[in-house]
Amino acid sequence: MTRIPAFERLRELPEVFTTTSLPGLMGTDAVSASVYLARWRKRGLVSSLGERTGVHFNLARNTHAREEHWAEAVEYVVPGAVRGGVTALWSEGWTVQHPHVTHVMAPTHPSFPRIDGVEIHRRPLSWFPLARQNLQADGPLPQLTAAFALADCWKSGHWRPDPDDIEWDLVDYRELERAFEALGTEIPKTWTSDEDFIHWRDHPPGIPSDDDDIGPDP
Repeated sequence: MTRIPAFERLRELPEVFTTTSLPGLMGTDAVSASVYLARWRKRGLVSSLGERTGVHFNLARNTHAREEHWAEAVEYVVPGAVRGGVTALWSEGWTVQHPHVTHVMAPTHPSFPRIDGVEIHRRPLSWFPLARQNLQADGPLPQLTAAFALADCWKSGHWRPDPDDIEWDLVDYRELERAFEALGTEIPKTWTSDEDFIHWRDHPPGIPSDDDDIGPDP
């Protein structure tokens, strides 16, 4: 029988595989598959979603496998999860506070395995139907709108920013107001009493105020 080198075995595997599926994919037993996996990881040929997630990216098959399949992998490990928190705000430009991890809201569960670069925040099942009505992007691991994410941050205590942490010129006030109402809470008075917030609220982007220079009369 011809012996297939370990690297060639890896190149024949899918771009994403699990610890459970690996023995069947290789046609070997779990112990042998585990030995191969440990060697591939040590050589940097395989990148795992997290130490105990059981999900792995085949970099020998595709060097961009982790980036291209990351969202699907997280959703596999944390079913029903959505991206939110400061991650959603920063990606939409509503804040310059750049999170060092991706904030993921997940259904209440006794425990989830640790995922590298992900911070999991639990939400009750009753929260998700409303969240699904406030998505900025659908698909694998969908993302909340910035307005809903900000309202959720405030209500949950996940992040309670000062007014100067928010880029008010990019915020849709009516959308923000609807998001706070949907979650049964009010926009904090520390924001509404802020001079920049009040000016922006009264004269939203695109609507000139009396103080704006709109040019000479025709």
